[in-house]
Amino acid sequence: MNANKPSRRFDSRLIQKPRQQPRLQRTAWGFVTLAFWAFYFYLWAPVLTLISWLVGGRLAWVQLYERKQQLDPFLIIALPVLLVGCATLLIVWAEYNRFRFSGKERRAPRIDVAHAEIARDLGATDALARQLAGAKAVMLHMDDDARPVGLTEQQLPVTPLQAT
Repeated sequence: MNANKPSRRFDSRLIQKPRQQPRLQRTAWGFVTLAFWAFYFYLWAPVLTLISWLVGGRLAWVQLYERKQQLDPFLIIALPVLLVGCATLLIVWAEYNRFRFSGKERRAPRIDVAHAEIARDLGATDALARQLAGAKAVMLHMDDDARPVGLTEQQLPVTPLQAT
């Protein structure tokens, strides 16, 4: 082995030029770094839990014993009023929309186009326009000038729900 030649696998120069490292390897090391940061925060979780428990314990002591277990009369009155008010507002809004939009067709009706106009616009015969109007799925045959000259009706696939 040549002692002067640096190993490509453990080349310390990659620290200075990380873009020379293959993308897959950079991504893999990024995930490893992310995993270790997640583990680090996991180790801090008990301390954060202890602090929040102490703060919550102090709050519970104040609420239960310093106020002599009294309920706040504002909450006893305000919460049911807010509940009824929100429910009433939602029902009124729904009924308003039902009144506003019921029985009215908001989409514009489609105007039927005459077969002669279809034939003229496509550059086809009247017979072909009538066939197009009566078919659901077709393969349109065109001439060299991109004008329809014929059609073949296609069978639509039958789904299991349509078969029953």
